[in-house]
Amino acid sequence: MIRKTLIALAIATTFAAPAHAQFGKLKDLAGGGNSTAAASAGAPDEAAQEALVRRFVASQSHSIDAQTSFAKAFGLAEQVKLLEAERMALSSGSVNVDQMKKSVSVSEAAQAAIDERVAAQPELSAESKQHYTTGLVALVASAAEGQKLSGEASNFANGMKNLSGTQLVTVGRKLAAGAWVAKESPGYLKGLYSSSKAALTFARAAKIKVPGNAESMLDSL
Repeated sequence: MIRKTLIALAIATTFAAPAHAQFGKLKDLAGGGNSTAAASAGAPDEAAQEALVRRFVASQSHSIDAQTSFAKAFGLAEQVKLLEAERMALSSGSVNVDQMKKSVSVSEAAQAAIDERVAAQPELSAESKQHYTTGLVALVASAAEGQKLSGEASNFANGMKNLSGTQLVTVGRKLAAGAWVAKESPGYLKGLYSSSKAALTFARAAKIKVPGNAESMLDSL
């Protein structure tokens, strides 16, 4: 009982802050941030959690695809290997919190290596530029899923805030994956925003062909 109470308190603390404070500017991606949203949000269930996790995995998978292509463009063979392994894990069909955490950790390490290469402003071969363009296409797909994730995570967080203490004890453990995604989404989306802007800036400077809808999609982040 004590363990269940601690879980409930941890989840309650996660959603104690207003939704707009958690999602900041990125709430605008899905038209979120309405001050009445929390009051009207329904209590989340396992189906809502499954949908939210699926949305996060979709965005993260596209993001990892983008990073894999960027890593290939910059000759980061070790990062390519690690990213491909995480991409395969995410496509396994059964993703838990630990797997999502690992994918984020590997992705962040890969992004740091990519950022270091971008800062050096290297000259890319025609083949490397093609890899980079492929990465931009995947990044656009990740951003499209990220737009939807923002609103869905906000709705889930608002619903969690409306649960009573007793309900949190009852359903808290079952909704742990959804709670994690809702909590981590603001930071994830900010990272996606930052990496997208950097990727587009490098492409322009290196005269790399940008997919037709990439600029409008990435500039909307």
